[in-house]
Amino acid sequence: MTQPSGWYDDPQDPSQLRYWDGVIWSNNVTPKAAPSGGQFGMAYDAKPTATLPEGSGSYGAPGPSSAPGSFGSPQQGYAQQGYGQPPVYGQNPGNLALQESGWTSYAVPSTPDGVELSGWWKRVLARFLDSIVVFFLSLPLTFVPLKDASAIFGDVFKRSMDAAKTGSSTSSTASQQVLDQLSNQLESKLLLVSVFTLLVYMVYEVAFLTLTGATPGKKAVGISVRLRDEPGPPPLLAVLKRTFVKESAGIFARVPILGVLLSLFSLLDFLWPLWDDKKQAIHDKVAATNVVVGPQPKRNA
Repeated sequence: MTQPSGWYDDPQDPSQLRYWDGVIWSNNVTPKAAPSGGQFGMAYDAKPTATLPEGSGSYGAPGPSSAPGSFGSPQQGYAQQGYGQPPVYGQNPGNLALQESGWTSYAVPSTPDGVELSGWWKRVLARFLDSIVVFFLSLPLTFVPLKDASAIFGDVFKRSMDAAKTGSSTSSTASQQVLDQLSNQLESKLLLVSVFTLLVYMVYEVAFLTLTGATPGKKAVGISVRLRDEPGPPPLLAVLKRTFVKESAGIFARVPILGVLLSLFSLLDFLWPLWDDKKQAIHDKVAATNVVVGPQPKRNA
């Protein structure tokens, strides 16, 4: 059975850890000193003064050396180094001495190369902050329709109050026609507001994710978007796929039946990371992206 991804003792250098991506050993290594929490797929909390007894577990003298390319799998590498079978996922990797010295380990959901995945609440907070930014960015386009919609709503409210004071019925044919006309005008103005806001949001998201991997809202909470298997800002095609799927309910909101179905899909997509083992929403799966903790490195030109 293939060992799950995580940080394990380096089969060729017992003084460091090497990341196993679930298929092969990666080139990512780190000293065996306890890394800061949340940095790796498997991390350690260590007592500052804890020392390891010589010759214990995988920290003892290594077995016969082997060629650099000889550790094709954890089982093979550990067997060649005399370590036996690799550790059980979620436990200290093959070293009881760590546990005896007071070290503990815990699994952190991560990308194949060991970058910690964002939690759901950080994503929600980032989206809320982005919606505030987009509201103000779209005001030059939405101010007039919002002003007109406010005036129409005020007119409807005044007519209703006047009818209540005079005791006249608002259900007469003439009154009903006026109300229907005002209702249609109000709906058209609100539709303009929705369309303008959606367009601004999509340009905003595509531009920021393509350039830096994070919108201002995501930067504020310390998360970013990347391809699941590759660090750096995601490419334009992936961002377009991601944004289109995520905003499909808004794009087709006025299409009969389809708009309702996509609204339900949007809710499911929003909640999906709560139970997904890779912390991906549906739009992340379509675009092969992950939301991770920390910024993205710049892509090489």
